[in-house]
Amino acid sequence: MKKRIFGMSVAIALTLGCLAGCGSSSDGGNGGTSGTSGKIELRMAQASAADGAIGQSMEEFARLVSEKSNGNIEITVFHNGQLGTERDNVEACQLGNLDMAVVNNSVMANFIPWFSAFDLPYVIENTDHADKVFLGEIGDEMLTAMDDIGVHGLSIWESGFRNLTNSVRPVNSLADVSGLRIRVMENPVHQALWMALGADAVPMNWSDAYTGMQQGAIDGQENPTTVIDKNNVAEVNDELAVTEHVYSTVAVIMSPSVWNSLGEENQKIINEAMAEVEISERELSRQMEQEALETLQSEGMNITYPDKAEFISATQSVRDEYGKDYADILSRVEAAK
Repeated sequence: MKKRIFGMSVAIALTLGCLAGCGSSSDGGNGGTSGTSGKIELRMAQASAADGAIGQSMEEFARLVSEKSNGNIEITVFHNGQLGTERDNVEACQLGNLDMAVVNNSVMANFIPWFSAFDLPYVIENTDHADKVFLGEIGDEMLTAMDDIGVHGLSIWESGFRNLTNSVRPVNSLADVSGLRIRVMENPVHQALWMALGADAVPMNWSDAYTGMQQGAIDGQENPTTVIDKNNVAEVNDELAVTEHVYSTVAVIMSPSVWNSLGEENQKIINEAMAEVEISERELSRQMEQEALETLQSEGMNITYPDKAEFISATQSVRDEYGKDYADILSRVEAAK
């Protein structure tokens, strides 16, 4: 967080078990308004499933805020794109029509181009490396940069390493990717990545991807394993290749007008709750990642582990082409290993 209320050592000590107490928000009123009881009622949206690490952590954040404010701040959480696409949610926060949102970094890169550096393949080596980057100075700089596009950045959460699924064939090597029609985010780096690997990259909203795979318009998709599990991709794809080609994050953002209206004491409550959840969300994400692999295998998915060296080599041109404008940030990311 921009001004972390707790140091990371304190936050890590906070119990992961707090997530077990997640409760569902009630159906919310208008964003950033005070109800008849004088409570502050906020709406928080995301595009993915409610029972993933991000969805559960949003609910836990809402619970903590309510607890810390003695019920004065109530946050209603909306999942599965109920309030629009991720881009819709960013724009709604800019306009003050939505209070809070959780948005994939690849979507944020459409507003802040240098965020695309983190969508380059094989830039983040492992989760320890990721924590040094996104919980350190670089993560703070990302939150500060959000001010320039008219949103207030609260935190960077983990979505996880992205892996490939398809319904055509096992992917044991780079050659097996050739010709696969893969749904990708509407992001030029991701499109270039899959084209470099020999796939036919098909930009598509995530909300349309399941139907696209079900109807055969696309052969597969790529996402963190927990997203694959919680969004029932195993129903339409039976092959999963652990490629770990991109480490994906999400930004937790807020409408600046709503943030500024809260007052110092309520802002402190929001920051304190976020400091706890940005650590526990990562812990939960990594726990669920392993559980998801086991679940997907039990549901009939064939899991393969192709040699990543082939993929790293094949995508060097993407890092060279799209990374040239972000040489400074990429050198700092490399130095954080």
